[in-house]
Amino acid sequence: MENHVSTLRSVNMNLLPVLVELLRSTNVTRAAGRLNLTQSTVSGSLRQLRDIFDDELLVQRGREMVLTEKARRLLPEVERIMELASRLLQSEQFEPKTATTGFRIATADYVSALVTSRLGPVLQSHAPSVTLTLTPTPGTSAKELQLGSLDLIICPDLPSNWQACGIRRSDLEFQHEIFMKDDLVAIQWRLHPCGGKAVSLSEYLERPHAMYCRTDGHDTIEGETLTRLGLRQRTQFQVPYFTLLPQLVVGTDIIGLVPRSLALHYEKIFEIDIFTPPFELPTMDLVMIWARSREAFPEMTWLRKMLRQASSDTTS
Repeated sequence: MENHVSTLRSVNMNLLPVLVELLRSTNVTRAAGRLNLTQSTVSGSLRQLRDIFDDELLVQRGREMVLTEKARRLLPEVERIMELASRLLQSEQFEPKTATTGFRIATADYVSALVTSRLGPVLQSHAPSVTLTLTPTPGTSAKELQLGSLDLIICPDLPSNWQACGIRRSDLEFQHEIFMKDDLVAIQWRLHPCGGKAVSLSEYLERPHAMYCRTDGHDTIEGETLTRLGLRQRTQFQVPYFTLLPQLVVGTDIIGLVPRSLALHYEKIFEIDIFTPPFELPTMDLVMIWARSREAFPEMTWLRKMLRQASSDTTS
């Protein structure tokens, strides 16, 4: 503990806001303008920061300056430190109308599509300065949730998905709840000869398919089910985004499997016919995961409430 205190006392903490602006703008002049400081002052601070981190942080490339690899890694961590420091100096209340909080959520592409279509108007009306960054779930980790560089993970409530995030369902460091109850349905072109009719198992397997594939190497619910049942379908397309499948089936013989919530959403946009696959599939409930240590933060309580409401709207 004493070593940490000594380290902090040896560093000029006034350099932190300068570091954030330099990393965000990658330009000394712009950073100086945003900080209301002179260019020479910011240049001097950059020299000090380079000594502290033993890294150039910003390097000249052509006519522009770019971040070094170390600077790219530092940016989200420093932004989170600034946010935490700001929170310490503020009241425990979270006022969406005036808040400038930035949230980061890792989730699937189709959840992003569904939720943002509902959250967009909410943020503009009730939290105009709040920002939301959505990232893919592969590559996310328990450590990010614990450090606060990631606020939430939303993923299927399946062992392989928990494992991919580096979290066990029983881990006491994390809290979770079912975010959305969903299931997989089949879609085809609405004007296809089979549109609006039941599709037999033999015809289903013979027709070409567009299949969602995970980018982390794990098998999908569709793939696991086909293997378990000993079924073989003709897969013509494999894509890493559920949101591409409704577009792929239009005007073709192709069949796709997508979450029901997504199918209902895109049914209003594309000429797709939704039908029940001729074999049983497990449900695809989505779980929302967050760090227990941050559960009571007012802004986190607000975020989860907004997401629950958005989820309710998408499934109603």
